Amino acid sequence: MTAPILRPTPLLSALGLLLVVSSALGQRAPLDPTRVLGVESCRECHDSIVESWERTRHATSLGTLPRSEAAKAIASLAGLKTEALTSSVSCARCHFTQETLSGALQTTAGVSCESCHGGAGEWIDLHNSKSRPRAERVAQATAHGMRHPASVLAAAQSCYECHVIDDEQLVNQTGHPALSEGFELVSWYAGEVKHNYLVSKPGKAVKTNVDEPQAMPAARKRLLFLTGKLLHLSHSLAAIARSTDAPVDKAGKLVRLTNGRPTYAVQHALVVQQLLKELRELQAKLSIPEYAQTLALVAATPLTTGHAEELSTAANEIERLAAQFAEKNDGSRYTALDAEMAKLAAHEHAAR
Repeated sequence: MTAPILRPTPLLSALGLLLVVSSALGQRAPLDPTRVLGVESCRECHDSIVESWERTRHATSLGTLPRSEAAKAIASLAGLKTEALTSSVSCARCHFTQETLSGALQTTAGVSCESCHGGAGEWIDLHNSKSRPRAERVAQATAHGMRHPASVLAAAQSCYECHVIDDEQLVNQTGHPALSEGFELVSWYAGEVKHNYLVSKPGKAVKTNVDEPQAMPAARKRLLFLTGKLLHLSHSLAAIARSTDAPVDKAGKLVRLTNGRPTYAVQHALVVQQLLKELRELQAKLSIPEYAQTLALVAATPLTTGHAEELSTAANEIERLAAQFAEKNDGSRYTALDAEMAKLAAHEHAAR
């Protein structure tokens, strides 16, 4: 493995290798609990989907995650009692769903419908308005905060916002990984979250679920894969931009956490290295304008400590390029990816 891209500048070496940053990108905010309506608000129309969700780790984690040895270790290092994990903002914003019930904040589910689709309080009536054309309902619900699976970009964003960890102190102080172990967007997205994409059926579009399991259309899978690479790079660069802890010690050696992993910034830097390698290979095969712009942008961005503003700017621009790519493509042009797509087996977590 090559050395990570994060390096101390001479000035930082003289200052004990502390990162000089202006954290322009804040951490992802948790769902507004006053706008969360809960899983039962979805069940009436999506019963088979909710039943399928109930067997996933996203659902069962409400009971199982706080009892896991990893969670107990993280809680101890964070100075939390294990039972406080479900109410801690740092944990709840990705692992749990909170609602305001009878004026009180309560944790009511693990990763639920609204964790990915957004708090439904302002869009559920628009979503349910069957008297309106579907395209109009989707547009209006989206305008009021729904992340609709019709949008590859929105669906992928929901995954990366939690699976790419943006909390440096959570990682550096507790050993929480900076990226979900083994995470790969397409294989995970086509695993337990089967209802979260639209599939084709003669004469109509349907949502796949336990009653009508169908494979993700090849074109959509390609688009998700290619858009995801850009979003992943954007999130990882933004994570590095907001880091404040020194990645190396005064001798220039990587700082290791108690679990042996490098620090938050270096974990993300290693991911960036891998993503850039993958983007170059994909670009050589597919000639995607947004990939060419991304690679040129990163090449002009100092991938060293002390450049938060440049890294943040690059992250935001790459996110814009991802949106542009997803908007103007449907995946049909990229059949050269199919052999690679065939290797991505659906990832399933066994419910515990």
